[in-house]
Amino acid sequence: MAKKHPSHLRLGLFGGSFDPIHHGHLISSWDALEQMDLDHIVFIPCALSPHKPDPPVAPGEQRIAMIRQATRGWPVFSLSDCELIRGGSSYSVDTAEEMRSRFPAAELFWIIGSDQAQSLPSWKDYPRLRQLVTFLVIPRPGYVNIVPENGMAVLPSPHFVDISSTEIRDRTVTGLSIAHLVPRAVATHIAKHRLYEKIPVG
Repeated sequence: MAKKHPSHLRLGLFGGSFDPIHHGHLISSWDALEQMDLDHIVFIPCALSPHKPDPPVAPGEQRIAMIRQATRGWPVFSLSDCELIRGGSSYSVDTAEEMRSRFPAAELFWIIGSDQAQSLPSWKDYPRLRQLVTFLVIPRPGYVNIVPENGMAVLPSPHFVDISSTEIRDRTVTGLSIAHLVPRAVATHIAKHRLYEKIPVG
């Protein structure tokens, strides 16, 4: 964790399936860190996403291992397994409450893609969530015209990296290389544990 005094800490919270983590996640995180003057970013793999119809393909312990490998040597990045420990549907407001209790004086930023921004009002206890965090929106191709509301900031100059975990899983199923899409250690881990080899494409 960053050494800045807790009362001045600007902490980014990045939730998602990370199934698997890829270069797009890392580049977006670094953009957010630099451009929004964040001190640290916590990757938070979910147990079950309430916004997706299917559960993650890789088990939680495998996704944690890949995040650790992808962020090794980056002291400004860490992970929390709080949602996996909690189990069930991973609601952002519950995680934000937990992070607020851990870092009571820090300024919390919840990192989301612009494709998620329009659905925010439907999130569980959205008014309470807005009190706990500032939403930091990462523009994504096709979803760039985001008008920030109160409690929301849009990353001013993102690198548009159009990579999806679904694409990586599909390429693994069909035997195509993923070496250009994920860190080398993640690609090695996927191959070693034969992740995503037997899932339906798409």
